[in-house]
Amino acid sequence: MTDKEKTRIEKFLEIHFGNLELTEKRQGLYKALGHKDDNSTIFLIEETNSQIFVDTKKVIDPIFSMFNTDYAETYDFVKEWVLKKYGLDCIDLVGIKTE
Repeated sequence: MTDKEKTRIEKFLEIHFGNLELTEKRQGLYKALGHKDDNSTIFLIEETNSQIFVDTKKVIDPIFSMFNTDYAETYDFVKEWVLKKYGLDCIDLVGIKTE
């Protein structure tokens, strides 16, 4: 991934996901980052196993369609962005498809 691609992907993430709200789900088992206006969940944080689940339809797929990026490199970049932006670290960023 080139520096130019990283800058453009970071802009995309900031525009679409830079103002998410952290909430608790399922009586505190999970935390969620989502848009408060439409109650959507973009990132679901499962701290027990140090995983963050990401809505691939909203986050990863648009990046793949805009840029010719590597699968693992894209997930790593988004994982680092979540850490930098929201202070949420994880071992794995796992993509899930939503309907």
